Amino acid sequence: MGGQQLTFKDLTRYPVMAQALDNQWLPGDLAAARQRANAAPGRSPDDVEASAAELRRALVNSGTLVVNRAYFINNEAVSANFAPDADPAERQAFIRLLNGKALVPFLYSERDPAAEFAWTHDPQVHRSWGRLLADEAEPDLVRFDWDDEANREATDKVNHFFSSQLLTLQRLREEPLRKNLGISLAQARAMKEGILTDILLWAARQDLYSTITREAVYREFLTRPGTQVREGLLREGDHIVPAKQLIDLLYTLGVPKASSITALTPPGSPPRSALQELRDDVRSQNDDPEQIGLLLRDLFADALHRAVDGPNSYGSLSLSDITRLRTTEEWNGYVNALDSFVLGSFRDGRVPSPEEFRAGTGDVAKLHRGMLRTARKVSGTRQGFQREMKVALVLESAGIALQVTSGEEVSLLAGSLQMATAVAGALSVRLEFFDQGGRGARKGLGHSLTLPSLQLGNVRRDWEKILKSYGGRVVETGSAPRGGQADQQSPNV
Repeated sequence: MGGQQLTFKDLTRYPVMAQALDNQWLPGDLAAARQRANAAPGRSPDDVEASAAELRRALVNSGTLVVNRAYFINNEAVSANFAPDADPAERQAFIRLLNGKALVPFLYSERDPAAEFAWTHDPQVHRSWGRLLADEAEPDLVRFDWDDEANREATDKVNHFFSSQLLTLQRLREEPLRKNLGISLAQARAMKEGILTDILLWAARQDLYSTITREAVYREFLTRPGTQVREGLLREGDHIVPAKQLIDLLYTLGVPKASSITALTPPGSPPRSALQELRDDVRSQNDDPEQIGLLLRDLFADALHRAVDGPNSYGSLSLSDITRLRTTEEWNGYVNALDSFVLGSFRDGRVPSPEEFRAGTGDVAKLHRGMLRTARKVSGTRQGFQREMKVALVLESAGIALQVTSGEEVSLLAGSLQMATAVAGALSVRLEFFDQGGRGARKGLGHSLTLPSLQLGNVRRDWEKILKSYGGRVVETGSAPRGGQADQQSPNV
């Protein structure tokens, strides 16, 4: 156990955390199967396979994959790679990923990665993990801080984030819930009035001086009565699976938000935008431009990964394949492009200019295609797909819509912004992704990521501030519209 003791600022090679490595994560169809009366306790082979595919996908799409130390023990998709009966080649590949700093264990409060857990675990898996660390693996380790008091303050903030944000789930808007959870509008409304309201009222009754754990939420609302949370059996009901997906997403965002590293959601699960974090009644710092910029970055990074890649692109790769892939020029170029665009262009809360969007997304898509061809050669598989994307930033308020696309100039009728200034309202920011040249069944896939309205004080001032940080400019033409009606410029797609 001779690896370095790091904090998150020491992770410089496009670090990410993957939601799918959470031991409770399941895609929607497999979660629904856990509601059946004949479902067996514990994770099924399909559950483990889905998580294992996401482990490989995250290793391809990151420079550094940060994994909660607990998941090395309680997620079979991870622990199977160092178990005594693991394939020898895969076990050695797993050790190389640990020793090569591709996999970095995150220690929440403990200092020793082999320390005993306070909660129930498989003793055999824990012994295997301890032997691996003692005899073969020397991974770097990351904590919020190696000063215990400073680390405790950081972890308390993570715990508070989950407890406090539980209270916001009931306020989520119905249409985004419908879209992001893949349910009907009627079900979204029923969820808000039913289980999400019940969670709100229950959370409000809890001890003000204690944090609410996800396990407590599971026991109260999701886990089948008479069973343990770790058995993974769910109650019946149409709202149980979508509520579970929201709760799991919220829970797994705590550490990435506190550490400012990228959180990856699996394409088969709700995106990060499902939590509607940019709403003024959800954000903790309503008018902090840097925080808004960082939130834009995080939402964009999640959407970018979901757009450029899918769950089956690398599911057939072995860990041995991935260790070879990560040595290639094509993989290094792809990850460097992700790092440069996502972390560089959004650095310190700024928003990239249209030219940067055009160049950055183009580079990522092009280098992803080349890397995918290399992955196919490494693995001998023809699975996967390629995408070309166009990205636009759309700003809307008081009946006016501005779209800044690939460096194009924005024009408005003269006086429109002045008129908008006099109208009390909110500014809506939307990132739109358009597919260009997709192949096969995925051709034509396009989607937009709507960042819900920001309540801002002065429309002209705030609009121009965001445009300036984005690198765009407005050109006013013609004359003001008659009758007090603001001009609306529709996106040119």
